[in-house]
Amino acid sequence: MKFAFSLLFSLTLLAGCTPNIQVVTLRGSNVQPVEEGLVLDNDTLTLRYNFASERGRMHLSIVNKLNQPLYIDWKRSSFIIGQDKIDYWRDVSDVQLSGSSSSYATLYNRYTVGYMSGQISRDDAVGFIPPQTKLEKQQFVIVPNGSLKLPGTFTIEQEKANWVDRKKPVDVKMYTYDNDKSPLTFRNYLTLSTDKDFKTEFHIDTKFWASDVKVLPRDQVLTMQRSSQEYQYALPVPFKKADSFYVTLPMQ
Repeated sequence: MKFAFSLLFSLTLLAGCTPNIQVVTLRGSNVQPVEEGLVLDNDTLTLRYNFASERGRMHLSIVNKLNQPLYIDWKRSSFIIGQDKIDYWRDVSDVQLSGSSSSYATLYNRYTVGYMSGQISRDDAVGFIPPQTKLEKQQFVIVPNGSLKLPGTFTIEQEKANWVDRKKPVDVKMYTYDNDKSPLTFRNYLTLSTDKDFKTEFHIDTKFWASDVKVLPRDQVLTMQRSSQEYQYALPVPFKKADSFYVTLPMQ
């Protein structure tokens, strides 16, 4: 019983000291929010963005709906923040090396001989998507460091607490932004074609912005408090909101 009380007291303290997080919900100029993320769907392809992660790693998937191949030129596709573009493809190669050594001795000396082998790999400059298949790519993080500076006013919403010993609702700060006032905007620019020589090329240019940002305790989103007859415990909850991501704020 003493152990159960001690554990309950520790979890209560932990709940009171949990850091806050920003939960950032995104919207886009030519994509629609669905359960799977932000989606552009037409007769040629289904383009889907999923950001559900810490700091917003962008998971891009392209489904070719045609009965012929679809090509994407990574050399002429970019992730853009402000006026700065970050290219999908760079003219570099990755080298992975491994080595081994052996020794032998003569009457007067001992020698060691080293052997080195390696593999050179290079990303394709042009992606090939066969008919009725999907290509996926994860390359960019939306907020690689720091957190969002949130201008403007906020409203206070209340949510039922996930902690079983807390009856008081959790206060949530809610910031809402239009696309031209958002503290976070970025673009994704893709060059595609239905032929390998890109005579039929077309472009998809999507502008994203943070449409709302919630500030609330991390454990309200990422843990679920449970109780048994003797003690309480916390279970991790994966972040699954595909049109959103979260940033953990420093403790104050």
